[in-house]
Amino acid sequence: MKYINSIVELLPHVEARIAAAFVEEKHPKRTILEKQNTVCNKLYFVEKGLARLFYQKEGKDITGWFASEGNFITCNDSFFQKKTTYLNLELLEDAILYSIDYKSLNDLFELKEMERFARLLTYNLLSELSERIYSTVFQPAEKRYQLLVVRYPEVALRAPLGDIASYLGISQETLSRIRSQQSTRSKSKQGVYNS
Repeated sequence: MKYINSIVELLPHVEARIAAAFVEEKHPKRTILEKQNTVCNKLYFVEKGLARLFYQKEGKDITGWFASEGNFITCNDSFFQKKTTYLNLELLEDAILYSIDYKSLNDLFELKEMERFARLLTYNLLSELSERIYSTVFQPAEKRYQLLVVRYPEVALRAPLGDIASYLGISQETLSRIRSQQSTRSKSKQGVYNS
């Protein structure tokens, strides 16, 4: 509730209704919460842990999105349109989540506070997607990685390298080279400051 309350002010009775609609779930690392070729019925809020959305292409996992603490995640196409998804939703760490089903979420949208919260969250998500598309299409690999580090430092620190590389659309070897070059540059700058 803290997250929602940080975006829109909630009266106590509204906060209680919202809290009652979400269900706490605890899952271990590597749990697949939603599987491709099924209909996703839950939206998740990550209280603790790290999750990713991925699809499989030619036997390889391709990560499309990450969510860490304080973020929502679901297979959007499936959850909102009630169609089968091509995505999988996996936990990369032990996690505490709060989930809500589609009907319960729509019931909450009767509340003006939740409708406003959803609208603001949608604006933010569209902005992030636009930035991601621009970065993927127009930025070189090193710039894409730098953007990830600045925008999502927890992902850069906690997600497996292979998942980060596929998210950035590069090989794991290219990612390792970029990280090594940045580490070398960082050490060089520290040497200048220590002299």
